[in-house]
Amino acid sequence: MKIVILAGGQGTRFWPLSRAERPKQFLPITGDASLLQETVDRLLTRYRKEEIYIATGRRYEPLVRHQLPWLQPRQLIIEPAARNTAPCIGLAAMRVMDDWPGETMAVLPADHVIRDRTEFLEALQFADAIAREGWLVTFGVRPTFPSTGFGYLERGELIRNSESLKSYRVKRFTEKPRLEIAEGFVNSGHFYWNSGMFVWAPEAILAAIDSHMPALAKSLREVNCQGPESPEGSAVFKSVEKVSIDYGVMEKVDNVALVEVELGWNDVGSWKAVADVCSPDNHGIVSNTQVVSVGSKDCIVHSSSGKLVALVGLENVVVVETADAILVCEADRSQDVREVIRQLKERGWEEFL
Repeated sequence: MKIVILAGGQGTRFWPLSRAERPKQFLPITGDASLLQETVDRLLTRYRKEEIYIATGRRYEPLVRHQLPWLQPRQLIIEPAARNTAPCIGLAAMRVMDDWPGETMAVLPADHVIRDRTEFLEALQFADAIAREGWLVTFGVRPTFPSTGFGYLERGELIRNSESLKSYRVKRFTEKPRLEIAEGFVNSGHFYWNSGMFVWAPEAILAAIDSHMPALAKSLREVNCQGPESPEGSAVFKSVEKVSIDYGVMEKVDNVALVEVELGWNDVGSWKAVADVCSPDNHGIVSNTQVVSVGSKDCIVHSSSGKLVALVGLENVVVVETADAILVCEADRSQDVREVIRQLKERGWEEFL
C-alpha cells in the first residue's frame, strides 16, 4: 500500500495563527513538529519514504519541500487550484496507479492528531486487505460525544473481523446533524464519526468517479495526459467542479466499508480542540506561554511572541496573539472563527488572511 497525504487545506478555523500562506498543517500545534511532519513520522515506522506522496497547492510547495526535504519530484502532487477532495484524490490515484501498478493507496489528511500509532498502523493493514477485495474503505471513529461538527457513518452488516478490529458495510452517510440527531446517533451505538481517511485501489476509486462524476473523470484523464503543471493541464483542472469525495462518490456507491477505530483521533478542527490534544494545568488552562490566572479556568492561550498573558475571571475562553492580530472568543464558539475570515475578505483586509 502507498500513502497519499492531503496537505492543501487553509485551516481557516485556526486563524489568526493559521494564515493563507502558512495554514494549520504546517504549524506545530501540539509539539515541536508540524502536523504534516507528525503525520509522516507516524507512517515511517512501517512505510518507506518513497511510498509516501504529498498532495498540495502550488503556493504550499516550498513549505512542503522545506519540512520534508527528502521528497522526490514524483512524490509531490501539485494541485493547480483548490477544487476540494474529489479532483485531488482522482489526480493522486492516477499518479499512484502509474507509479505502482496493482497497489492500493491510503488517503490521509495532513492535519489530524492520532495518539495510538500502533492501532493506526494495524488499522491501515486491516483496511488494505479489505480494499484488495474491491471495497472503498473509510475509517469510522467511535464517537465520544454528540458532535455536530462531524459527518457520521451508519454501520450495516459485518464484513470482517480480527482479534482487535472489525469492518462493516456503510449503510448511510449523514453530514453534520443537529444536536438531537447526533445524540441519537451516539446513543444507538451504530454510528461513527467520518474521519476523512480512506483506503482503496486506485482503479476502484477512479471507476467510481467515472460512474458518478463522468465529467470529472474525463477532465482528470486529460490533466494526467497533459501533466497537471503544464499550462494545458492546469487550465483543465481549474475548470473542474469543486466537490468532496464524500459527496461526489462515497455517498452514492454501495461498496463502502468502514473500519471501526478509536486511535486517540482528533481532527483539531478548531481552537477548542487544542484542549483535547494538549495537557492542561490544574485549572484546565492550556498555554504555550507564561500565564497568570486569577479566578480563571478552562481557557486556551497561544502567544506567538511569548508574551505573558494574564487571565482574570475568565472561563472557557480562547486567547490567541500573533504579530498583527489578536483573537478572543468563547471556546464553544471557536468554530465560528471562519466568520472572521469572511468579514476580513468582505472588508478587503487581505493582509490579515
